[in-house]
Amino acid sequence: MRALDTGPTGHKRFHDLLDPTVDLARHLFQPPTRSYKTDVVLLAWLAGHQRHFVMLGGHQSARSLPHLVRAYQLADGLGLFPDPPLAEARMRHLLAVYGVDS
Repeated sequence: MRALDTGPTGHKRFHDLLDPTVDLARHLFQPPTRSYKTDVVLLAWLAGHQRHFVMLGGHQSARSLPHLVRAYQLADGLGLFPDPPLAEARMRHLLAVYGVDS
């Protein structure tokens, strides 16, 4: 929002900042839209903000493994993880739980 307050060049800066996030946002809110919560919890876990990827009622399984992998790839590509090695290790662990060698 600060970028928009800086005048005509602010609009370009605003789009430079947010346009790269569009693919991730579209991916997270794919139908069924209510399952976006699974993606948010996944990204929070990968980022180190929580110790597990478990949701009430087993809702961590609301998205397919390929969907979760793509969410990881998009977020990682944006540099959203404060500790990329932790995110990678946790993603590898999740893949192993599903029987996928990474």
